[in-house]
Amino acid sequence: MRLQILASALALSGSAAAFSDSWPLVMFSTSKFSDAPSNNHIQTRSQALEQVQDLLTSCPTDNYVLIAHEGVNAADLRRPNSMSNLHRAIGRKEIQGKFIVPEVVGESIDPPAIQDYIRRACYEQAKKVKPHFTVIKASTNEQDVIKQWEESEQWLNDSYTVLFVGTPSTKAKTAASKSEKTIYEPEFIEPLHMDLKRDVSGNAEKPGNATRDTRGLFEKYQFFTPGIFMGIIAAIVLFSLLGVGLRALASLEVSYGAFEKDMGPAAQKKQQ
Repeated sequence: MRLQILASALALSGSAAAFSDSWPLVMFSTSKFSDAPSNNHIQTRSQALEQVQDLLTSCPTDNYVLIAHEGVNAADLRRPNSMSNLHRAIGRKEIQGKFIVPEVVGESIDPPAIQDYIRRACYEQAKKVKPHFTVIKASTNEQDVIKQWEESEQWLNDSYTVLFVGTPSTKAKTAASKSEKTIYEPEFIEPLHMDLKRDVSGNAEKPGNATRDTRGLFEKYQFFTPGIFMGIIAAIVLFSLLGVGLRALASLEVSYGAFEKDMGPAAQKKQQ
């Protein structure tokens, strides 16, 4: 029955394989937790840490033990023959409060930060406590693991709270770091530029063979082209015709009286 207590809680997370970067969080205490924690079996690091701090705010017990086991995930805790010390500790009859998150996604919690939080929370409750922290390496054999658990169990008497956390495996951390460093770099084929350039290599003169042109300005450049010359002649002819016309108009001698209407008696008789 003791081994089934933790296994039944972890089985609720499903039979699927655990996330590669997830780790379990198991918290149990001789004091009953005042607020019922969330029963989400997959939580982020910030969500799980917030609930742990809420449960520790009231400083429910006199002794605190923090155990971090490297490379442990939810699948390891579901195995019947694995983590027997944890199963036995959580199955004690004096345990009143339990908080289990089978899979916490993200980096593991910072034990020194949790220890400082417990000290400050208990100090506000006029209690002076000294949390005990134990790290179980992933390469530790079974006998050493049992020995470390036995050393931690000396604090499990009367009033105590145990916080057990796992850490993502080294392979998962390496894979995550590689995936973060992998950046997609698109490859584009540069267009082939075929610019037509004038070949002036044959006409280029070498600086050593350059000679000074001493010809005159009118010999070197042609100012009056045939088109300009023909345009000037046509303009002279047109201006001469315009001058003849203006002189003909000016030579006309017509008096202003020719344009006046005769209103005398003779003209009136003709109109009648």
